[in-house]
Amino acid sequence: MTVYVDEVFFVNAAVDLLLLKTAVSVTGSGTRPWRLWAGSGLGGLAATAACVPALGWLGRLPGAALPFFAMGLLCFGWQGKAWKRWLWFFCVCCGFAGLALAVCGLLRIPAFSLGGRVYYRVTGRLLILLALAVYGGVRLALDRFARHRGGELVRLGLTLDGRTRVCTALRDTGNTLCDPVTGEPVLVARWQVAARLLPELGLTRAQFEDPAALLVRLGTEKPALRVRLIPFRAVGTAGGLLAALSMDQITENGRPSAARLVAFSPTELSDGGSYEALVQGSGGES
Repeated sequence: MTVYVDEVFFVNAAVDLLLLKTAVSVTGSGTRPWRLWAGSGLGGLAATAACVPALGWLGRLPGAALPFFAMGLLCFGWQGKAWKRWLWFFCVCCGFAGLALAVCGLLRIPAFSLGGRVYYRVTGRLLILLALAVYGGVRLALDRFARHRGGELVRLGLTLDGRTRVCTALRDTGNTLCDPVTGEPVLVARWQVAARLLPELGLTRAQFEDPAALLVRLGTEKPALRVRLIPFRAVGTAGGLLAALSMDQITENGRPSAARLVAFSPTELSDGGSYEALVQGSGGES
């Protein structure tokens, strides 16, 4: 049997990337793209290494569990609620394997036995299409049944330095972020909203990942702005600081809001992109 290692690597890396993206979509985690690419590349390397006779144990349990844990650690980490993301990734992989077996049975794809194991003559193209089906099906289900609609979404208007920018926000009863000094409620928005409010500064995501340095820059280049650092804690993280700006005015669905502070997150707030900010719900804690 001839094995082309380049094809093995590409097919397994592509499938792993789609399955990892599926797990991220389900959990709504803010995993960075480079982690997904690195994790999928690691999966492709492990599958390629398993084709080497001396490393064949990587293709059998318990050796096959090592690449899985390495991919999970690289993509999701190990702190906080990371174990839930690992569990969802495992469930997605099991679902993909079940779908592949079902398709092999429906299409009557021939199988052969080698070394006590059964192999199906499945093409790499079919495997990638099945992984795409899993990813597309999950995203479609999330968009159809899990998207926030109706009164939960509000039209948020932010006015700063003479500019007003409008975005969609989710009224989140679980958002209890507040200024530790004044107790004032703090809204949370994607960093891109700040970039639209201050286009002349050319703000980037990397700058919001270092809020202390950003605070110094804003204080130097825009001394009239009222900037703060707001501590936060979130699921799956150990906490940290967010750069926050005091707005001249905030409106929710055209009505003035009591809140003034907006903290800007370098990670995504909505996996589906249906909203760009979080406001505190009337039924939640303040």
